[in-house]
Amino acid sequence: MDRIREKMKNLQADADAAKAEAEKLEAKLQALQEDNEQKDQEIAALTSRHQELEELVEDTDLKAREAKKQREQDDIQDGHDERRIQALQASCDQWEAKYKDVEAKHAKLQEAMDSLVGEMGDI
Repeated sequence: MDRIREKMKNLQADADAAKAEAEKLEAKLQALQEDNEQKDQEIAALTSRHQELEELVEDTDLKAREAKKQREQDDIQDGHDERRIQALQASCDQWEAKYKDVEAKHAKLQEAMDSLVGEMGDI
């Protein structure tokens, strides 16, 4: 009977040790689950931020392409404007040359007229 009691004590001690080990493992499991949940939340936050950054990159890329297209159109327009300016400058130079010719003719005619008026005054 003592042997049975001894065996019962050993079994009770083993059961208590197993219960203590189970509680310790449950506490560790709880801590790991909480850590896992926290990491899941961090992953969700980082995933959301990553998506925001991807959208920002896409938006920036679109704006860059639009700016490049606008710059190309501006360069084309600048070329047209430059040619127009050159044409207008050439036209202006032609009109100045014609004006100088007319002015020279006018001066000659004025001299001729002054000479004629002088001769008529002598008559």
